[in-house]
Amino acid sequence: MNRVCFLLLLTMQLPTTFCVNENHIIRDYFAFRKVQRIMAFSCNTADNDFILARTFSDMYVAYISMLNSTNDSRLNIGKILRAEYHPLGVFLDVRCDRKRYTTVLASAAKYSMYDEMHKWLILVSNLSYVLEILNDDAFTLSTDVVIAVPSKSNYALYDVYNPCKDRGGSMNVTYFGIWDAKTGLNIILNQSKFERRLNLHGMKLKVGVVISLSENMSLHDTMQEYNMKSKYGRSKYLYVLLQHLADMFNFTIDITQINAQRRFDNSGPVFAAFRRKQIDLSTSPATMKIERLNNGDIIAPVWPIRSCFMFRTISSTTIKPSQFLQPLSRKVWYVILAMIAIVTAILIIFLRLENIRNPAEIYGLSVLLTVGALSQQGSAFVPSRCASRIAFLQILLCSIVILNYYSASVVSNRLKNKAEKMNDSLISLAHSNMKLAVEPTPYIRSFLQVPDKEVRYFYDHRWSKIPESQKYLPLEEGFNRVAEGHLAYHSMIDSAYPYIEHSFNYRSICELTEVHLFRGILAFYARHRSPFTELMKYD
Repeated sequence: MNRVCFLLLLTMQLPTTFCVNENHIIRDYFAFRKVQRIMAFSCNTADNDFILARTFSDMYVAYISMLNSTNDSRLNIGKILRAEYHPLGVFLDVRCDRKRYTTVLASAAKYSMYDEMHKWLILVSNLSYVLEILNDDAFTLSTDVVIAVPSKSNYALYDVYNPCKDRGGSMNVTYFGIWDAKTGLNIILNQSKFERRLNLHGMKLKVGVVISLSENMSLHDTMQEYNMKSKYGRSKYLYVLLQHLADMFNFTIDITQINAQRRFDNSGPVFAAFRRKQIDLSTSPATMKIERLNNGDIIAPVWPIRSCFMFRTISSTTIKPSQFLQPLSRKVWYVILAMIAIVTAILIIFLRLENIRNPAEIYGLSVLLTVGALSQQGSAFVPSRCASRIAFLQILLCSIVILNYYSASVVSNRLKNKAEKMNDSLISLAHSNMKLAVEPTPYIRSFLQVPDKEVRYFYDHRWSKIPESQKYLPLEEGFNRVAEGHLAYHSMIDSAYPYIEHSFNYRSICELTEVHLFRGILAFYARHRSPFTELMKYD
């Protein structure tokens, strides 16, 4: 009788002990992953789930369980597994309801939840079985999926990922570690995730580039041709960078030409290729914009840029009468005329004291002395009285100050003799009478459609009224017309100045004026949710 009771008690305690062990491995694994929230799809009863939740109480971890009894209609995986700012731990027990865990795995693949933000722990009874049902189409190099397989005394843990199934990748299963009741969690793979997944085993990555291909030159040769570095400099820079990354991560570059004729697509030809999944990476850098993040992921900023309309502000060679009046304001000229009248009147009084009686001689000498003093020509008459000499000396000193300032201003104005430069404003350019043209680049359409007020005003009031056949000119022809002073031409700075340096004389370069259309930073982009984005960021 006692033996029967002992066996019955042992039978009742075994499931409880087994459940406690499962709770501990779940707790220890997610403590290792340092997650703050856990979503569980367990096979436990409500009581066992409550016991599991209590194990996380001292870790300040939020634990939410979707019990096996939960209605499938409530399982909106896209919402309950959403993780944008903090990592989410996901525990899935596949030993009970097949329909339920199949739904969870399929939905996770649909919503791309095998990424850096989701830390998966899948509890199974058979490793080969779960590998068959796992959909690794959505797996990437960032995938954190660990499968726990129980044995008699411990749990074996396996790390599972696939670099990219679309590019010929295969599922990799690596022994991750072991857990037992005595020692707890023991991780064998001590390297960082990307460090142990660096080798892509020669996988071909689709790389796009926006260029006009020469008839007798391949894409690879074009990227290696440094005679055209000013034309495709940014793309060549990224291509060399990608070659270095290919050596580091052991992948092959399959370069693809992107049709540059589709430049009128608002999102650009690169992002159109991303949407169609034709390419994984782009060697043609694109500007960093919020609206582009739905189609591409930024790997790193690589190139600050600015684009502008450039034209000559040509100096005039003719002398304008107004240049002799500009150094002094109108009020100052009125004061000088009043001073001449007052000085002339004072001199008339003093000349009478000099015993000059002829009125014509008095008035003539007064005017002559005043004009001679102001123009620094001296005097034909020397007063004999002290009062007359003091008055005349003060007139000379005052005239020296005025004449020196005036002559210096006139000389300076004649030396520069430049037309007033236009403000760095598209509104001012729109109001000018200058002819406009742009270099036909893949970026220009998107530059002219930004929501900036100045750009919208320029586009609506000037650019949209120019005939389509007159809007675009090649770089050489555009800047040749700029040199002639007949055109305001738009180009990227790093393309414009190498040509200007070799083609313009010093005077033309000094007369150049810039009106900026766009300032920004070009970035190295990958396809949105690309399997290789995080790897390319690895340093």
